This record gives sequence, C-alpha cells and structure tokens, in this order.
Amino acid sequence: MAAQRVGFLGLGVMGKQMAQRLLKKGTEVVVWNRSADKCAPLVALGATALATPAEVVDACSVTHGMLADPKASEAVCLGPDGVASAASAGKSYLDHSTIDEATGARLAAAVAATGARFLAAPVSGGWRDAAAGELLFVCGGDKRLFDEVTAPGASLAVMGSKHWHVGDSSEGPARAKLMLQIMMGTYVAALGETLALAGKAGLDQAQVMDMFNSSAMANPISKAKGQLMIDGDYAPNFQVYLQQKDLRLALQLADDLAQPAPLAAAANAQYVAARKRGHAHDDFAAVKAAYD
Repeated sequence: MAAQRVGFLGLGVMGKQMAQRLLKKGTEVVVWNRSADKCAPLVALGATALATPAEVVDACSVTHGMLADPKASEAVCLGPDGVASAASAGKSYLDHSTIDEATGARLAAAVAATGARFLAAPVSGGWRDAAAGELLFVCGGDKRLFDEVTAPGASLAVMGSKHWHVGDSSEGPARAKLMLQIMMGTYVAALGETLALAGKAGLDQAQVMDMFNSSAMANPISKAKGQLMIDGDYAPNFQVYLQQKDLRLALQLADDLAQPAPLAAAANAQYVAARKRGHAHDDFAAVKAAYD
C-alpha cells in the first residue's frame, strides 16, 4: 500500500515530535513552520518542506496544525496564504492547538465555507508521549473525518493511543481539553508549593516525594515533575507559558459561565510568577521557582 501523504504545520517542541512519529511510521509528510530552519531536521528524515501553509494544504488531502496559541492558530488558518485560502472539497484540516472555543468556531466556519472538512483535535501529552505515539486527542467536528483519521494506520492513530469524539462542533473539545489542563496545572503548582515548603521546613524533599509516591497520591506526573523540581531540571517538555495560557483560557471559560474557579486562579498566578522569573520557556515544573 502506498504511503499516506499528510501535511504538518508547526514544528515546535510538540509538532516536531508528532511529525517525526508520522515519518517513522511510513507516512509521507509535507511540513511548514514560520521559522523555516525548524524544517531542516524533518527534511533530513524524508519530509518535504514548503513555503506556506496554503502550499501544504494544496499538496495534501489531510493537514495537521500544532500551533502555540489562539493567535497563532488563527494566523495560520485565516491569514494570507493560510489554510483556508487553499482548502476546498476533498481537503481536511485538523487543529491540535489548545485554543478558546470562539477561535475554534471561527476556524471551523472558515474551513467549512471552502467545502473542506474540519476537526478540532487538541492534544494532551508531552513531547516524549508524541515520540512514542502515546498522545491523547480530544476531538470534535466532522465525525466521518474522525473515523477516517483514527482508523488503524491513519495519521491520528499513529500519533495517539487514545481518541475521543466529544461532539460535532469545536466547542466540546475546547472545553474538555481545558478540564485536563486545570487538573494538571493546579496539581503541579500544588506539588511545587509542597516541595518548596518541605525544603524551607528542613525536610528531605526526595524523602517527601518517596512518601507521596508510596501513598494514594502516587501518579506518573507526581513522580516525573517532583523529580524535576528536586533536581532543578527544567528542560522543556510542556512549557510554563503554555500551561499558563491554558489556565488563562480555562478562567475565561469559567467567567463566561459564571462558575467559580478559585484554585485555577491561584495556580495561574504562580505560573505568571514563574514567567516573570524567566522560566516562560522552561518545563512547567519550573512553577516551583515561583516559591524560591
């Protein structure tokens, strides 16, 4: 069977690993990134780099986008030489960014107006999960497209271990993904606070983490992020500025729905503090630095 040919827009920490995963599994990949030099490692692995998102969409029946925030997603989809300028019947676009539902609705409407199909598919997981094909995708939009891209060997199946279709619009996945980000962001912030207090109290932080990891509180993120905090190793997996952006979007949703979210608000303030201390592009375990 001939290799699939898919487009990939956005080659940051996550996008690079997602595109590499596709290449390693025999998918023919056409890439674009705003900073063109980031395409070089993918080209070395066999990808084709093109000059604009529109050219990628024109060359592929299915195109994936992994952008940093709502502004970037909108620019890549709706801007000059963007996705919508080249989309047409027979084309499909999947946006994997964590964005607010209003932006997602604009993207979905613009793509649908061209006759193309759209799937909002925000992703949960870090770059290591991306490299292993173990990402989680929360999807909404065209159900037929969802079924196609999650079929064995198809692009979303290759990149992820679990996929949910949560509705026929982009609203469902936008909201559902933020629930994951609230839990993860507040938990890691609380872990940073606890270890900072443990250190101030003269306790062995590694011993405290061993207590956590031997108790009902044991979980993979506690073990991983706690060790990074103890080591002061903040090499980026999922960056502080992205976690804070997601909490900001969650707080906006809570405000829109008149739903109190005091824990998310408190956690958000600590990620803001970590950004101000120069950790914006470090792993979000660096929220502990807000307490130093």
